[in-house]
Amino acid sequence: MPQPPVAPTRPLTGLPQPPGQIPGQVAGQVQGQVPGQQSPSRIGPYEVFQLLGEGGMGRVFLARSPGSRLVALKVIRPEYAEAPNFRGRFRREAESARRVSGFFTPPVLDADADAPQPWLATAYVPAPSLHEVVSGFGVLPEAGLRALATGLAEALLAIHDAGIVHRDLKPGNVLIAEDGPRVIDFGISSAVDATQVTRTGAVMGTPGFMAPEQITSSREAGPAADLFSLGCVLVFAATGRGPFGSGGTAEILYRAVHHPPQLDGISSALTPLVSACLDKDPARRPPAASVLGALGTADPAALLTQGLRQDLARREAHAAVLVSAPPVPMTPLGLPEDPFATTPPRGSSRRRFLWISAAATTVAAGGGAAALTGWRSKPSTTPARGGGSAGTTGRPEPKVPDGPEPRWTVSLKKLDSAQLQLLGDVLVHWEQRRATAYDTTAGKELWAGSLRLPSGTSGDPKWLGVHGPALFASAWSGERGYLFGVDATGKQKFTHAITEQGADPQFADFVESVLSVAGSVAVVGTSGHKGYGVLAVDLGSGEVLWSRKVKGSDFQAHAVGSRCFLQDNGTLRGLALRSGAERWEVRDVIKPGAYPHLSTDGKTLLVTSTKVQAFGATDGEKLWTAVNETTTISPARVRGKRAYLHDGPGTVFALDMRSGEQVWHTESPVHLTTTGGAQDQGPVVSSSVVAIPTWATGDVPGFVVLRASDGKTQWAHQPSGAKAGGKSNWLLQISGSTLFAASETTLYAFRSDTP
Repeated sequence: MPQPPVAPTRPLTGLPQPPGQIPGQVAGQVQGQVPGQQSPSRIGPYEVFQLLGEGGMGRVFLARSPGSRLVALKVIRPEYAEAPNFRGRFRREAESARRVSGFFTPPVLDADADAPQPWLATAYVPAPSLHEVVSGFGVLPEAGLRALATGLAEALLAIHDAGIVHRDLKPGNVLIAEDGPRVIDFGISSAVDATQVTRTGAVMGTPGFMAPEQITSSREAGPAADLFSLGCVLVFAATGRGPFGSGGTAEILYRAVHHPPQLDGISSALTPLVSACLDKDPARRPPAASVLGALGTADPAALLTQGLRQDLARREAHAAVLVSAPPVPMTPLGLPEDPFATTPPRGSSRRRFLWISAAATTVAAGGGAAALTGWRSKPSTTPARGGGSAGTTGRPEPKVPDGPEPRWTVSLKKLDSAQLQLLGDVLVHWEQRRATAYDTTAGKELWAGSLRLPSGTSGDPKWLGVHGPALFASAWSGERGYLFGVDATGKQKFTHAITEQGADPQFADFVESVLSVAGSVAVVGTSGHKGYGVLAVDLGSGEVLWSRKVKGSDFQAHAVGSRCFLQDNGTLRGLALRSGAERWEVRDVIKPGAYPHLSTDGKTLLVTSTKVQAFGATDGEKLWTAVNETTTISPARVRGKRAYLHDGPGTVFALDMRSGEQVWHTESPVHLTTTGGAQDQGPVVSSSVVAIPTWATGDVPGFVVLRASDGKTQWAHQPSGAKAGGKSNWLLQISGSTLFAASETTLYAFRSDTP
């Protein structure tokens, strides 16, 4: 079989075999593991089993979380970590990657931009890369190619919906699992690319799979560049070679910019679509949603051969052994702390490998499953922080009281990256592709979200969540971007075309999110070929009241009364909600890379990132700063004259909205969830209690309930075994005296104020 025009890429595999090479930057590719190199015993909270591969960005390790979940742990090279502004870019990319929710993208679980070498952890997929599949089992037939294209298009749609451009889609970054492909390495390429361009002028990517605009100017590579790479990957899967032939790097890059692609071997039914993806002009390439709509449904089983099924079974078995292996001792076993050290102490790497192998063999042979040691960081005494007095301090009891029996429970439909929100007296459990409403009195399923879509729309609608009186959704037709609203009865209340195709041949912008709603005005986030934007839309008429471009993907807006507050690239602005007129501006509110949240009581605006900053809503005057820390803290939930939030170590704060003084702070007896990302909603609060999810990778998933008046711990719900409902963080909502809590599998209703 002809060899591909690039070196084999690193597969995320669980098999004990030498890792392959990962192509890195076009300039200065790095070879695979050097014999004798070692893995550190731990990185952050993760046990490291083995080095999977190495490339220009860094090394990838197979590791295990404290909750016994296998992860692929990418550790960034020191030269990037030391570059100016890299950590901010990395933090921003990692937060964006956490927002990616799709079946064909392994979730990003954790990241640390402040570690000596920044790292990012994603769910581990025990499957071979597309490169390995084609090399080992042959090219794909048309049915398999359709299944691959459908999965990749859906993955890119999820990635682009989160404001990310992959920039390095290639056969080595596509895993072929039993239930379809997975796209990996989508979390940090932009941060590394920006740093590399700044430092050396080199371009990030892989020859033969890069778009022309990415080759000539990496800064111009937008979502359309990923569609070009998709076309290249499909040609490789169908023919075993790239569309621009083989040879030296310079030759391949020149052909990609100036020559037509070689499409011999692509079926006539798929040639038009692949050809459109490989158009030299990014404006003429179809977006991922259009590709998905053109392909229709496909069967992932068409990707599988008998040999591949056997290969997947072996990998699954090996992964199961590693999950059950005894925990590595906390001592470092004499290994150096630097994961990029290349000269281990004599014999240390071999001793660790033999220890792991022996442990795995014992488990596999039926020698008994050792109890896995959980990891739990107990918070130390937390002094008063920020402005003002410490207020009262709630001290947790030695044992957290168990919560009350639920009033009712119902089984939930499994959703990826689900959210739970109240829409009037209805609970909406939703993700981007599905939404289901439940009655709050007994948990009865009331309706499943469905929409009447205008003709010409591409694919299914994207659900955007509950704001004010509606559950919002969006759809796209190429010529228009639509916003929809559904009320608490499930009735579709409006359909508004709020973006239009311009006079040039570019497509209409996508409607990406509803940022906030005040009265009859929604503030909406959009993305398109010219970047990101914010629109204000009258929900009654569908009229776009105003629009403005923003500088990046990490913007936020919050509307209340007649005002709208916009954070864009560190600049905070106060706008008139209906006219968009700018009333005030404050620059450098946050550091680059911090992902803030906005909240307000109408008089004071809070900006929460690694600290809480308060500004006057009418004039932007800086009022106070509180809870100033080095790590991300949760969004603030405002109720009455107080704001409630918590930090990563597990301290919960109640702040006075006028002065920023701490009314109380409480050290939580369980580790709390703080993601800092767009989906992080912070605590849920009623007049009597504050409820916060517990951290899934530390303590058992569940939640803790504190008294709102003084922070005293009331009770916690932390079920074990099957009742834990999976390993994801629980979702919480409060209505009156009822606390609604959703695990991955079950929806509960509790009386919230019962100790």
